[in-house]
Amino acid sequence: MNLLAHAYLSHNHPKILLGNMIGDDVKGMQIGLYPPAVRAGIQLHRYIDSFTDQHRLISEAKKIYRPAARLYAGPIMDITMDYFLANDTTIKTAGEWHSFATWAYKSLAEGRGWHVGGFRRYFPYLQYENWFVHYGELSFIENAITNLLKRVGLIDKQSAVLTAFELQLPYLEKVYQRFFPQLQAYALGKATELLKIHQ
Repeated sequence: MNLLAHAYLSHNHPKILLGNMIGDDVKGMQIGLYPPAVRAGIQLHRYIDSFTDQHRLISEAKKIYRPAARLYAGPIMDITMDYFLANDTTIKTAGEWHSFATWAYKSLAEGRGWHVGGFRRYFPYLQYENWFVHYGELSFIENAITNLLKRVGLIDKQSAVLTAFELQLPYLEKVYQRFFPQLQAYALGKATELLKIHQ
């Protein structure tokens, strides 16, 4: 999953949040360098990604991006799911997402000494540009997809990918509505389990 989903699925626990956000940048046994609750967050990040990547609904939905985006259909799907999450008023109203974003940025800034890799580089932009709130805007999502395609050398596929996104929005929203409650329940169970292990 993408950044907003990882942040939200940290269940308002600052250290779980920190671990969840740096999870992609902590490799192998490096996890042992972090405090217990941060380790739990890193492991939760891995569980969330594994659950998502192996889920039948997501595997099927990625096919709309794969002809153009190839191996990057997964990351683009992750960004797509953040769009629907940011607009899911059954989870939070617009005002509540603003409050959540403020809390998350503050919590992450307080853990700045543990930032690593890519997250350390882009956190200032995440905070200053208020990504967690702007994920709810189509233009922001399309820009995020475009930037990803630029980074991986597939900018020539931009039109095809964005067209697929726009044409398939109703279908993708149904995928989100069926998938995310399952992920949410799974992540809550794993977070509870991991916190007990890492007390």
